[in-house]
Amino acid sequence: MSDTIGLLIMTHGDFGKAAIESAELIVGKQENYDTMSVFVVDQVDDLKQEMFDKADQLATTKGLLVLTDIVGGTPINLASYLLERENTIVASGVNLPMLLEVLMARTGDFATIEETLRSAYAQGLTVRTNADLEGEEDDEYSL
Repeated sequence: MSDTIGLLIMTHGDFGKAAIESAELIVGKQENYDTMSVFVVDQVDDLKQEMFDKADQLATTKGLLVLTDIVGGTPINLASYLLERENTIVASGVNLPMLLEVLMARTGDFATIEETLRSAYAQGLTVRTNADLEGEEDDEYSL
């Protein structure tokens, strides 16, 4: 039995697989997760069954978190069927900063994971332009 919140990453193409591989380079090998890739040629009924099968293979006694890529896409539309299960959260907009925060928080309390998601998503966005360089002293971390 795992002491982590179950995690399913569902994205268009292999984005989810690449994201978890990148995250593992930073936070180490993970357990109790799976990824699901959605392609244009896939049949929705087959994808739905695959999603339920993958979710059933995860240890979800601490809860299930499903991360998807974009609002309105097939992954989040499918993932919404999992909301019928207790202690399940589905979130869109997965990115590396969000994923890293989630991976580090999965051993904690399920009740706080939603706030972790919101905070990580908000803090993971930075927009900079060359105008930001004006007046800055040289610093190896300035960009």
